[in-house]
Amino acid sequence: MTNIIKILDSSNRISGSEIGNMLGISKVAVYKQIKNLKQIGYNIKSCTKGYKLIKGKKLFNEFEIEFNLNKSLDVCKIIKYYKKLPSTQITVKALAQKNFNEGTVVIAEKQTSGYGRIKRVWNSNPGGLWFSILLKPFLHPEESSKLALVLSIALKHTFDLYTIDSKIKWPNDIFINNKKIAGIIIEMSAEQNIINWAVAGVGININNKLPKEIQETSVSLKEIVNKEIDRTEFICEFFINFEKLYNSFQKEGFKQFLREYNDNLLYKNKRVLIDTGYNVIDGINLGVDENGMLIINTENKLKKISSGTLREYKK
Repeated sequence: MTNIIKILDSSNRISGSEIGNMLGISKVAVYKQIKNLKQIGYNIKSCTKGYKLIKGKKLFNEFEIEFNLNKSLDVCKIIKYYKKLPSTQITVKALAQKNFNEGTVVIAEKQTSGYGRIKRVWNSNPGGLWFSILLKPFLHPEESSKLALVLSIALKHTFDLYTIDSKIKWPNDIFINNKKIAGIIIEMSAEQNIINWAVAGVGININNKLPKEIQETSVSLKEIVNKEIDRTEFICEFFINFEKLYNSFQKEGFKQFLREYNDNLLYKNKRVLIDTGYNVIDGINLGVDENGMLIINTENKLKKISSGTLREYKK
């Protein structure tokens, strides 16, 4: 149906026969696809001379994303959009087990059981961006944690489109004005020396209304720029950014991104607390090394941390 949208978008008015000839399908098939497009919200006027797309309120769905990308990307080959899912992460992991190809993306308008790291509940109301990407990187399993760091940089680049200063909170969050706006989760299946698949889940507060209980610590992009955001534009920009970084990361490793990551790190050179799940480490955040490990100066002794929950120290 994306091809029909492209044809209608570039034509003032066009007949079903003409569309069929261009796509190599029957007039009846064209009619059925036009009917489906109308059912999902496209305003298409029919008359004796053909069809006309009436442009108005922007829609958000897989067809709009494909239309605006206008090219195939390794990280976004197949898009599945749902009005509601328990979790895009759960859905893509199930597809991975069925051997779906890399670049399968699942997007939900609303998640009823969305989650982040350590299975923390992620509020996923309509208006945000909640999606998961199936990846099959040529990486050693020990490199998998760096995927979240690369995704963080891709998100940082995307927020730059709106001329706002976003910061990366190690290991997997994006903050603006000291409030959380996006989070990332990586789950994978691996053998001793190879990653079978990795599923990257991304949650971004875009136009969604935040519950009162998290408004002090979280923010939406709409709140920051004080206007409704075109989610299709945002997610397309993200996919383009991530494609470039992901391919470069697989070829040359994370070291090439080290300076940029640390330059945009939240709480850099500040006292922080790291909850590793076993103990809490108190020290100065010196940034990450080329292996993606966080370096903490604790009483003049350096410690490297591979995972944990970071927060700013407050007296």
